[in-house]
Amino acid sequence: MRRTVATVAATGFLIALGTGVSSAATQTDATHPDVVSPRASYSFACTLPQGNYANYSFSDGITSTTIYYNNHCSSGIYVRVHVAAGSQCWLTPAGKGSSVFDAGVTSITEGC
Repeated sequence: MRRTVATVAATGFLIALGTGVSSAATQTDATHPDVVSPRASYSFACTLPQGNYANYSFSDGITSTTIYYNNHCSSGIYVRVHVAAGSQCWLTPAGKGSSVFDAGVTSITEGC
């Protein structure tokens, strides 16, 4: 009997703890809406094979930005990553992956 009461009490505590964590995370997001910027995505046509694309997406972070790519082209593709302080050329390899850039990424354009 005591074991059952202890289990029920522990389960109730864990449920309450989970609820507190969940509402705290929601509250943080509501109080700091400028922390996460909207997600941006770009797509560029491949030279070979025709009909395929290199796709990019990112959400700008506070200290850095991770750009995710899925390059369906048969070789790497050059893109220009634009940040607040300028831009840089990036050869995206074929396949899926990601790369980290300075915070402040504004857009990605095809070619360098």
